[in-house]
Amino acid sequence: MNDEHIEIEDCAVVENDTNVRSSLGRKTVLKRQTTLDAFLPNGSNRKLFVSDKLIHRKAKSNRMSMTITHSVVSKSKLKSRKSFGSVVEEVDHDGGRNRYDWVRMSDVMEKAKMKAENATLDKYVKVGTHFTHCSLNKKSVIESIRCYKDMYPDLNNRDVSDVVLVCINSISSETLFKPCPVLCADPTYGWNSGKKYVRLPYSICNVTDGVARYEIIQIAISKLLKPLKTYKQIEECIRSYSRTKRFDALGLLFEKILDEKLRLEYLTTVIPFMAKLALESPSLITQPIPILRRGISGSVTISQHQAASLLAHAFFCTFPSRNTVSNDLPSVNFYRLFSLYSTNAVEKLRCLMHYFHMISKKMPTGLLTIRRQNDVAQKWSSMNLPLSKLYVSHTGTIEDDGHGMLQVDFANEYIGGGVLGSGCVQEEIRFLTCPEMIVSMILCERMHHNEAIVICGAERFSDYNGYGSSFRWRPMEKMDSFPRDRFNRLCCELVAIDALPFYNKHEQFNIDLVNRELLKAYVGFAVNDGTMKPVATGNWGCGVFGGDLHLKSLIQLMASSAQKRCLCYFTFGDLKFAENFTEIYEMLVQADITVRQLYDIVHGYCCEYDKNNSPPLFEYISWKIRGNTAYS
Repeated sequence: MNDEHIEIEDCAVVENDTNVRSSLGRKTVLKRQTTLDAFLPNGSNRKLFVSDKLIHRKAKSNRMSMTITHSVVSKSKLKSRKSFGSVVEEVDHDGGRNRYDWVRMSDVMEKAKMKAENATLDKYVKVGTHFTHCSLNKKSVIESIRCYKDMYPDLNNRDVSDVVLVCINSISSETLFKPCPVLCADPTYGWNSGKKYVRLPYSICNVTDGVARYEIIQIAISKLLKPLKTYKQIEECIRSYSRTKRFDALGLLFEKILDEKLRLEYLTTVIPFMAKLALESPSLITQPIPILRRGISGSVTISQHQAASLLAHAFFCTFPSRNTVSNDLPSVNFYRLFSLYSTNAVEKLRCLMHYFHMISKKMPTGLLTIRRQNDVAQKWSSMNLPLSKLYVSHTGTIEDDGHGMLQVDFANEYIGGGVLGSGCVQEEIRFLTCPEMIVSMILCERMHHNEAIVICGAERFSDYNGYGSSFRWRPMEKMDSFPRDRFNRLCCELVAIDALPFYNKHEQFNIDLVNRELLKAYVGFAVNDGTMKPVATGNWGCGVFGGDLHLKSLIQLMASSAQKRCLCYFTFGDLKFAENFTEIYEMLVQADITVRQLYDIVHGYCCEYDKNNSPPLFEYISWKIRGNTAYS
């Protein structure tokens, strides 16, 4: 067969019936032709088929039989359409609860092959294999649920706890925001207000042994305003006012990694630009910056220009010691990253330097909002809400495919985790590709069990390959072009929720710990703006934290259902789990299981859990539903 033909296989599956049928039933044939009509132009014109035959196969464990129709169709006869609607259709639902007949086109079975290109029918019918509750094709379904409405808070009707560092009436997509107030009224920047404000390096109270520390910093950084001859001038600058001793990663970057052209541009253009950014801070940020403290809801909104200035200070390691203010604040100076002698550290610096390189060409003109939110524990055993729609895919990622959704950051309790150290997993990688998120580390104390942190408007500047020790920076092939809301915030909303670590995986099957994780996800998925945008998530807490995939996925499903948001779940290449999660979800929906009922089943599993004998959670749920048809 040449490349002018395409093979198609579809099948009827009969569960709990091992009798192989000699032919397809009339209803099945009609349904099959209806499905074929979606991408064949002339209805039941059998002349389209080069060949057509039936094949019978027995499935695993003798639980079902499959009748497969194998057809060969002329490729030239296919409709020239980009999408063809549903390719999964139920055929016979009359046989009772335990008997289903299905017609599945080859996109679902992944059986159809093009001889020349070795591709499935996905090329013509673009439907994701493991997206549930989809009556449209994958792309259409996902596009239809994206939401780009204004994000919370509404800056024109904000609460007293929502602080804005710019003049709202200066909003423009073309010009930079004006600071608010225009002139600084408090040169101490709230230095002596305890834990209330961030201690900024240019506060007049930043004094060591009677010497104004910022004067020393100013003199040192001013030497970097002119083109540099060597990166060691950066080292000399930072050493003059800090205790930073080692710059191994910085040396590796400039001596081993950067090509001559880029190294020269960084030294002559980008570093002087960063020095200017840092020295401009007192005129860019003209009021104290509140610390978003534990147990207190609130937000801080700043411009991308102001964020860049703060990040320049972090790069030059100018922030005063934060332990004197709060032990709950993460470190933000880059000194630890500079000191590491590792490929990961160098790749991180490539991300961060690329960010400064990009904004040196054109400073972004948008706003960022960082907010802290909390809530109280819920009565899950009384929550009679239906399960939300679920979309599961083993392909795609949260950052690439979750735009227009609330994207989940698998966070450390100290937001940002090890981004400025040796950590390099989901949260750290997200902060490296979107460096403006690092500003949240300047503002936010570590999270309590009933808190989440949301970052709105952070722009992505880099792409990457790998994960953990294999992480490598790479440039964006195309910069994101997502819409902005009326306050010029990029419509990208990320929520940081920290899962509990389990070094003994069996410990997590404790209902008190399940309740903690439910509360954390519930708070993170809270709806503040009324948009009900979907949640884009994945294997939260299941990597180095040791979480159980079955348990953590159901926790997120219950939390999103409680907040009435649909859930888009990316399994990061785990096809088997995508299939398993889809299967158990469909079983739950068909049995009309509510959030309360699912919680009760999980509770029962925890009570009965035996590390040596208990089946996987999905298997237990399947047994509960099938064995207890009157379950309530």
